[in-house]
Amino acid sequence: MKYIDKCSSIAHDISDNFTSSGINSLIFLGFFNSVLAVPTAAANALVIVAILTTSSLRTPSYLLLTSLAFSDLVIGILGQSLLAMMIFSFFSKHAELCCYVLMTCYVILSWTSWSSLFTITAISVDRYLAVRLKMRYKTFVTVTRIRRIIPIIWISSFTAMASIFVLYKDMVTFGVIGGTSQTCCLALILFCYTMSFRALKIHCAQTHPQGNQQPNSATQSNAIDVLKYRKLLKTMIIIVILICVCYLPLIGIFVTVTAPGSYKSKPFRDFMISSGLSTLAGLVTTMTLNSTLSPIIYMTRMRDVRNASAELLRNICSSR
Repeated sequence: MKYIDKCSSIAHDISDNFTSSGINSLIFLGFFNSVLAVPTAAANALVIVAILTTSSLRTPSYLLLTSLAFSDLVIGILGQSLLAMMIFSFFSKHAELCCYVLMTCYVILSWTSWSSLFTITAISVDRYLAVRLKMRYKTFVTVTRIRRIIPIIWISSFTAMASIFVLYKDMVTFGVIGGTSQTCCLALILFCYTMSFRALKIHCAQTHPQGNQQPNSATQSNAIDVLKYRKLLKTMIIIVILICVCYLPLIGIFVTVTAPGSYKSKPFRDFMISSGLSTLAGLVTTMTLNSTLSPIIYMTRMRDVRNASAELLRNICSSR
């Protein structure tokens, strides 16, 4: 395979010119990802099973959250493990194995990253529809429809990931398509959450009692719903911010690599040989941290998920 031969040649050059600080950084990142893979996979698996085994949580919104958690589960089981394996195979002088693992790692991380982006976009649309449609939401957004949308999200994510194998000779076009897709998703997310908070504000103004008028039971119920929706919106915004913070450095490298002629230039190759591998491994590790931190946010910010997860753990412990 032409890619493997070229990758092996670069791996040998990197190995021959690696600095002691770069070696120490890679060793740390290898062990760090090895250790972190277990709690990442366990926490996300707990969230998924808790939602799917609790009838009250099998709603469209939580099913989308399950898809997001599944992306993080795959990163924990395969992404972080393969990243550690790639680092250790590099130190073992198995350049060809390192390149095969690198390719596999790219496929998994890219696929799950696109899936996460498309899923949080779908969640933002879902939250906007919930606030906008109010009572009509349950008839318009159903579990059956979400179950059809989730496979579409994963198929679209696979297509986005596989596009590099079609456009590898034209990285500029690949960069433009990828960048445009990401920008459109982020713009839609921003629009949906902005309009959701605006709709909640209008809803509060319409249901808030005027003067000395006492709120009736219907008004109190609406107020509770507003608080619940607002907290859920804030939670999902935290998730979006976390993903952006963890992915932003790697996106910067992506932009640099896909710039016209950059990946073929001598400075880029010199950078890869001197410190590029440790830098890229560090950035990918930062990206995978999102998968470790997301279930913590679910547990701390979503009472239903927290209670269901605690109940599941109690059942597991009591059965032993």
